[in-house]
Amino acid sequence: MSNPLTTSPLSVWTSRPDRLAAGVGVLILIAVFFVLNSPLLFIGLMLGIIGAVALWAGFEYIPLVVFLQVAFSIEMQITETTRLTVPTELLIPLLFLAFGIIVLIQGKITYRPSPLNAAVIVLYVMMIVSWRYSLAPVSTLKAIIRDTGYIVAGYYLIPLYIRSERQLRHLLFGCLGVHTLLVFYGFFTQLLGGFHIYGDVAQPFFIEHCIYAAFITISFAFILAYYLSLEAGPLRFLLGVLTVIFGAAIILTFVRAAWISVFFLLLFYLFQFRYKKSSVDLIVMLIVVLLLGIVVVITTDIGGMILDRLDSITDTKYTANLDRIDRWKIALQIWGDHPYLGVGWGAYPDLYFVYAPYSQFFFDAFFNVIPYSAYLRMGAHNIYLELLAEVGLIGLMIYLLLIYVFFRRAIFLQHKIQNPLYRTFLIGAQGAMITYLIHAFVNNLGPSDKISLTFWFILGMIPTLEALHRAEEKKNADHPPLPSTSQ
Repeated sequence: MSNPLTTSPLSVWTSRPDRLAAGVGVLILIAVFFVLNSPLLFIGLMLGIIGAVALWAGFEYIPLVVFLQVAFSIEMQITETTRLTVPTELLIPLLFLAFGIIVLIQGKITYRPSPLNAAVIVLYVMMIVSWRYSLAPVSTLKAIIRDTGYIVAGYYLIPLYIRSERQLRHLLFGCLGVHTLLVFYGFFTQLLGGFHIYGDVAQPFFIEHCIYAAFITISFAFILAYYLSLEAGPLRFLLGVLTVIFGAAIILTFVRAAWISVFFLLLFYLFQFRYKKSSVDLIVMLIVVLLLGIVVVITTDIGGMILDRLDSITDTKYTANLDRIDRWKIALQIWGDHPYLGVGWGAYPDLYFVYAPYSQFFFDAFFNVIPYSAYLRMGAHNIYLELLAEVGLIGLMIYLLLIYVFFRRAIFLQHKIQNPLYRTFLIGAQGAMITYLIHAFVNNLGPSDKISLTFWFILGMIPTLEALHRAEEKKNADHPPLPSTSQ
């Protein structure tokens, strides 16, 4: 047994990848504050961190570090008039490189069988095939390349790292540390810039406040699931505090879709934990939050902004709502002309400008105003309508089949697996997916946005947990527990 007094300080970190991952998050924040004007130094720092992890903890931890960084971008000021955005998707090739090295060393490729794999493959084939008939082939090719990285990294390579309960804990604690730092940084940017409905939150990590809201809402779903599943203790108390902090952060994004998605998430958790005392805790928490919200609304300017956002949800003349109606209408027009196979994966932003003049006449006639994003290249503000436009009814049905298989397998495993960490993760994954799918009804969250990596990771954890469950069953079959003996 080692002497604690002689233990190397370095080993305290290298033996705990979760602490190492949290340390990476701190270093990234330090880099943002101190090397904004030196992109080369920043990129060198990122590569140095990942290289250090590879040397200290082995290649198996590279996916963890990449996953913690890849969901956001870094935007840096180069000159007074020039900014450089460094997308952390550039780290995804490192996953492919590390995977290739592991395959060469081990001489085999790991495959985790699952009914979900077939649905993923069919959707991916649909993406590839759509390039042949795409009306914007260059955009479709770029979208396929980008989404290939998201799917392979999120669905396969990153979950491949998790081969035990210990490694899943590493990932959870690492994400908890980094995401908490991001939320505090988001508060910091809002305090500096003032609280605004369309304010810049957590920049330069997140350029779009809607993506930031969706990102922390997904994290909130997992934190709340583990809070409700744990018994009283220090960890549950910590998660309770973080639940309140993340909840406040979601409210202060002023993103209505995030609020609505959390509402459905809470209904889902009230059902999931209906037989546990924690459901009462959740109801009490909601009552307290409601009372505090009433006080905030009455006494602060923030309350007024919240009321404005709530009041504008059904106002069709509100600028943001008008913009969404325009995008939805164009998506439906494209689908009407190409109902079965669509116009090609990732082609909607280009085809919008072909159909947009019809939209202008429509809005001139009914609203006397043109949507503010009429000249911007962007998605349909609804992933389902965007899929209808790009891959038609067939593609949308494949996507919905993928979602159906995910929930079916998650529910099946949830009732079959006995491991409490895995069971709660499955509940959190379902909750996170619910928030994503609801949020994606009215905001640009895919299929080619960078939050797709998180989406595919959640899907990819189903084959992973199925594999871990099979391994536990085999272990129990090979080494059955000894029968108890009475004295």
